[in-house]
Amino acid sequence: MRFKWVTLKDTIKSVNLYFQDESRFGLMTHIGKCLTAKGIKPIVKYQHAFKNTYLYGSFSPINDDSFVWEINGVNTAIVESYLNEFSKYKPNEFKIVIIDNAGFHST
Repeated sequence: MRFKWVTLKDTIKSVNLYFQDESRFGLMTHIGKCLTAKGIKPIVKYQHAFKNTYLYGSFSPINDDSFVWEINGVNTAIVESYLNEFSKYKPNEFKIVIIDNAGFHST
C-alpha cells in the first residue's frame, strides 16, 4: 500500500483575512404611559416578553466576502460550532480570523 502525502499547498487555493463579531437582536416589551381621567387607575393588559436571536458574522475587507450564522445564545460551544460551520464555507480557502477578547471566545 502506498501513501500519498498531501500538503497544504495541494488543498489550499487562496488565503483570506476575516474579522468576526456577534450581535444580539431582540424585543423586550415595556409598559408606556397612558391617559386616564383624574383619579382613575388605568387597567392595561400586559404580557412580559423578551425574545432575541444572535447573529455571528465574519467579514473580509479584502474582497467584501462575508459569512453570517444565526443562533440563540453565546457560549464557547456555540463559538466552536460557528467556527466549524465557517470552515465548511469555501473549504479550499485558508481563513485568518480576527476575534475580540470576549470570554466565550476562548475555544
